[in-house]
Amino acid sequence: MWSGLPDQNLDCFFYPYLRSVDKSVIVYDTNTENILYTLTEHTRYVTTCAFAPNILLLATGSMDKTVNIWQFDLETPCQARITEDQPKQFTEDWSEDDVSMWLCTQGLKDLVDIFKMNNIDGRELLNLTKESLADDLKIESLGVRSKVLRKIEELRTKLKTLSSGIPDEFICPITRELMKDPVIASDGYSYEKEAMENWISKKKRTSPMTNLVLSSVVLTPNRTLKMAINRWLEAHQK
Repeated sequence: MWSGLPDQNLDCFFYPYLRSVDKSVIVYDTNTENILYTLTEHTRYVTTCAFAPNILLLATGSMDKTVNIWQFDLETPCQARITEDQPKQFTEDWSEDDVSMWLCTQGLKDLVDIFKMNNIDGRELLNLTKESLADDLKIESLGVRSKVLRKIEELRTKLKTLSSGIPDEFICPITRELMKDPVIASDGYSYEKEAMENWISKKKRTSPMTNLVLSSVVLTPNRTLKMAINRWLEAHQK
């Protein structure tokens, strides 16, 4: 799947190609069709990526619940490294700067100064409530407060999943909960049946994972995955 934008500082155009099966991202020069970089740090399916508009940075997101920021070395072809200034995987370990980065990625850049003035780190972030957002942080907009709370709840859900030790392939990409009745959609990914049926009925016919149009809305029971989940549950209930 092609994604992202060409870097405006280069004489050539290059795009990343996501290979979810082997969890890698391959960056091609579209003029020569040569492979420039192969990025392989993710441990689960890579689902999204985007170039920074004016600098040589690429962000990649994955079902391993991480976002990697890659910096390219133009003088040494095929060399790219993950930048060090990225949020830690566990939200409660985030510094104030990590929280600021997270706000920017969620489209909440205007709140960075407010959060910094109130010394909001990862632990404080997870404890924010609608009352504290309104009374302590003085965020007047109800819509903004609702968005912040929704994003914080997503972080809490991810933290709960990480702490539970549930294999990621057993987690529904929509609900982020352990699947009970997994089905395979036409995009090749597995989802909780009820969640995917609701997705199809309420949303456009697009994949929750790739955002591409689904070739079919037929959902096929994933009996192999369901058996694996049941075996895992039995082993952990003993």
